[in-house]
Formats: sequence, structure tokens, C-alpha cells
Amino acid sequence: MFSSTKIRSSLFELERGVCQLCKIDAHALYCRIKSLQPAERLNTLLNANWKLPSTKRDRFLQDPEEHDFWQADHITAVAEGGGGSGMDNFRTLCTPCHRIETSKLHQRLKSKRLKEG
Repeated sequence: MFSSTKIRSSLFELERGVCQLCKIDAHALYCRIKSLQPAERLNTLLNANWKLPSTKRDRFLQDPEEHDFWQADHITAVAEGGGGSGMDNFRTLCTPCHRIETSKLHQRLKSKRLKEG
């Protein structure tokens, strides 16, 4: 089994931090945001149509970290049998796309529970 750090590192080597759904270069956006002063970050993120998490907004703007911008996503979710897979079951998703995909997964799991219950 891979550690999450090893997975992110291997995935970055393959996909360079580019979201496989919307094609935004999340790594480049992170580098750009990190280089700006905190007061400039919000406008830059809004101009990039980036949806900020309301719960982490202050930390996100004051001290952005790369894992805030892109995720190593299981193509087949762990909850749907994808937990034991190798690197071929991972893809890079920007954080907004990852939130959408996670929401879809939760809806599928809820629907499945309702059908079974």
C-alpha cells in the first residue's frame, strides 16, 4: 500500500498538478497564489473561478498549502471497491472538482443505502 505522500508525489510526476476534469493547472495556481501577498490572493482566486472553502478561508488566504489546490482522487472510490488499487486508480483533481465528485459519491452511497434498507 502507498502512503498518501508517496501517492501525491507519484501522481504529480504523471499529471503535474493538472485537474483531469476541468484541466486547470492547480499546481501553477498554487505557485501563483503563494507568491502573492494575502490581500491579493482573494481577487486572484475569484478571477480563476476558484470556490473557497468557507471553513478554511482565513488560513487558505494567509498560508496556502499545495494540498489546498489539488487532490489525489480515487477514480473508483474506496467505498465502491477501489481501495486496494494501484496508481492507475488515481487521478489529479483540483479541489473544487474533488468536492463535486465527493458530493456525487455521497449521493450514490446514500441512494444505495436507501435501496438496500
